[in-house]
Amino acid sequence: MRTLTHADAFQVLLLQAADASRGDILFGESLSRARTASLPFMVGKEFPNVYLEFPLAGNPFLDVTILLGEIDPGTRIASEAADGTDAVLDWYAQEKPGYERISFGYELDTKEADLAPAAVHFQPREKTNLVRPFFQALGEPERADLYLDLASRMPEGWPLSFMGLFRGRPGSPLRVCGYPFGTEGDACAQDPERLGSVFRRIGFTAYTDTMLEQASRLMATAPGGTDFQLDVYPDGTLGDTFAIDVQFGIHQPQAVMSSFANGESSNVMRLLEGWGIADSRWPLGAQAAFARSIPVELDDGTMGRYALTLMPQWVKVRWRNGVLVPSKLYMLAHAGLL
Repeated sequence: MRTLTHADAFQVLLLQAADASRGDILFGESLSRARTASLPFMVGKEFPNVYLEFPLAGNPFLDVTILLGEIDPGTRIASEAADGTDAVLDWYAQEKPGYERISFGYELDTKEADLAPAAVHFQPREKTNLVRPFFQALGEPERADLYLDLASRMPEGWPLSFMGLFRGRPGSPLRVCGYPFGTEGDACAQDPERLGSVFRRIGFTAYTDTMLEQASRLMATAPGGTDFQLDVYPDGTLGDTFAIDVQFGIHQPQAVMSSFANGESSNVMRLLEGWGIADSRWPLGAQAAFARSIPVELDDGTMGRYALTLMPQWVKVRWRNGVLVPSKLYMLAHAGLL
């Protein structure tokens, strides 16, 4: 067979995730909407990094995040959900070849029948010189000051790395995210008050002592490190939500089941289940893991192998006004020539 298109590979991976009745339990009615809505976003020279996001408690749904690699100049997304992003696509097509580690993409919220405008994601990492040009291309230059101001106030060891903007939400905050650096993660894992001191320095007040203790325990249990997320509103104030992404740190598909059965990932998930923010559906994320390669005919007539993988990557834990809300699991769907 010929090499799969990005759209075909995505369909195969999504159907694999939903196989064996997992789709109804994990994704609910939004599965069919996600299959259709995501296809126009499968652009680029290589298959994008695609993340399937779904809750581990409460009503099931599926959101899809698509982070693009290099794209050709003039690339367009044939979806109304991407309206208003042509200029930033052109900017990214120009800048990406010079910055290997940056990424831009979209998040599709498919819970409702009417598809909302796609959120946009940009990860400049340490390249803060790209923040202002990005927001200018997006048509929201004032958002750059929100990001850069908070970045300047973050304490040593807490650099910002990426952001997301939910364009369809009224008064939408800018979500800013980063990775505790050096010894900071370990320090917070050992002392809940360490995180509290960070919050006080940057002006985040929506926390409690219980939340600090929960976050500290979570960071101590994380197998593969964590990142943190805060919301900044247009007036510069911080929102009432704080989140930690707990990375599973699983690098080989064959290690997924053992990690979720009685290994480090299991320790994380059972902790969340004990807190009431995950229920008995979480093992299905491990059961959906998948890795296959198939023979394909290349454009020059020779044979090659095309790989498809589906792996649980992290679980998001959020507090709103210091109170836990249902957690979400993220799975990476990826494909490409070996």
